[in-house]
Amino acid sequence: MADSNRPDDTRPTRADADDVADAVIGVDTRIFRTIWDTVVHTPRVLQAAYEGDRERYIPIIRMFLVLFGMQFAIMAFVGVPTAITTEIFMDQSPEGGQDVLIWLEREGLDQATVDQSLERAASLTITLLTVLAALPYLLVFKAYRPKRSFYGHLLTYLLTTNASYLVMLPILALSVFGDFLTWYVVSMVIGLTVYFIATARVFSTHYATTIPGVVFKTLGIFLLLPVTILIVGLGQYAIAEMTLRIFHDTSLIDLFQIAAERSSS
Repeated sequence: MADSNRPDDTRPTRADADDVADAVIGVDTRIFRTIWDTVVHTPRVLQAAYEGDRERYIPIIRMFLVLFGMQFAIMAFVGVPTAITTEIFMDQSPEGGQDVLIWLEREGLDQATVDQSLERAASLTITLLTVLAALPYLLVFKAYRPKRSFYGHLLTYLLTTNASYLVMLPILALSVFGDFLTWYVVSMVIGLTVYFIATARVFSTHYATTIPGVVFKTLGIFLLLPVTILIVGLGQYAIAEMTLRIFHDTSLIDLFQIAAERSSS
């Protein structure tokens, strides 16, 4: 029988301290350590995840889901559509969108109803598009380190993405005070820079043993960026097209033609 007076039986752990802080002030103290080390000591967080250490950091997947949701929350707060809607074509219209509204009315379509369908379809399929966009990275990571499981490579992908989100989202939030497009571009440039730096650092400790190897493998990830953009763009278009055809018997092509005809006239 264990001796309850032994120090080993009663010594508090870091997890105990986190639980107390969470209960008293409603804050998981790991969040501060997780944010800092994800950006500054990225390989350290990955190593802890590989070792199954859940006391030091918030799990990588949980952190990703929170940050991913915050991105869309910020966009919704500043009034930026998170899906392909008729607003896109109205913004391109030289007549202030009146031509698009007239066309929708002629086709027996209500703009609010159409946009609601498009936004609902986009929200239901965003997870699928995220998985499809991540797949090329996972395959390349697997080629770099075949013996590691796909789950291990998934942690690598999500961790480096978290590092970029942690820098990008505060900058994107500044769009509340200015032009969204300007702040979005700035946040993307800085976020991608942080992403590739974090990726190179992880490669230097877990995927490559030489500097040329790190550079070569990081360059391979950089070349995947257009592929990711293409997958997401085509996926969003396909989902919007299917939604319009199935529920409203129309097409994005029709809207493109209306906008093009008015722009050229």
